[in-house]
Amino acid sequence: RVKSMDRRVILLLLIAVTIPWSQEENYLSQWELYEIKQQELRLIKILKDLEKAKTRFENLPSSGDQLPEFTLHARITALEASDCKRPGQVQCGGSAANQCVSDLFVCDGIVDCVNGRDEDPNICNVDSVKTGHSFVGYSYWTTCRFRSIHRSMVVITSGKRSPEFASRLSLKGFIVHQFGKDQQVNNVTGYFNFAKRQIVLFPAVKTGDDLAIECLFNRGDDIHLGCKIVHPGTFINCGTIVMVRM
Repeated sequence: RVKSMDRRVILLLLIAVTIPWSQEENYLSQWELYEIKQQELRLIKILKDLEKAKTRFENLPSSGDQLPEFTLHARITALEASDCKRPGQVQCGGSAANQCVSDLFVCDGIVDCVNGRDEDPNICNVDSVKTGHSFVGYSYWTTCRFRSIHRSMVVITSGKRSPEFASRLSLKGFIVHQFGKDQQVNNVTGYFNFAKRQIVLFPAVKTGDDLAIECLFNRGDDIHLGCKIVHPGTFINCGTIVMVRM
């Protein structure tokens, strides 16, 4: 009888412990569902607000100057992630927004996008990085070098395009970093990627501590450059340079 009573007591204790936990789990599950529903409602409201803002924007009277609108769209595009699934691909845009092609096929003389945008003369124009062009701005370091904000300048001294590799424009030039009364000058080589409107420059003299810069014309014009200072070996982002054409 004692053993039977002990078993009953143990069973009752297990039931007493199990019921509150079961109720608590059910409560948490309901709370999570409530949170998900709240997030869904917030997202629906945001989407509706965006549609209203888009409608108001489209109904604004035209000023005749399309540059501000083009610049705004370019800056938004630069911030948005690409829908292309593979690295090195770009979207054709426009009526073929869902089509992606390799950036190696852009401006190579062969039409790959159904809308022909990969061979658009405005995209394949070399005027963005002609020989003699220079850009000036300020460098902001976050790591790699213990430096305060300083003035920097990029000068393009050569730009050559090979028919065998027409999607890139080979570049040579030099970068000047101004530290008060002192300055550091580095010769660089690299390329211009037409598809991404990207300038990539590496030191001409390779050392174990090389730093490269990757720049994008990210405002819809050929004037403003947003650059990253990158360590090629580790892909560490060392800082940024904000530049404009001189």
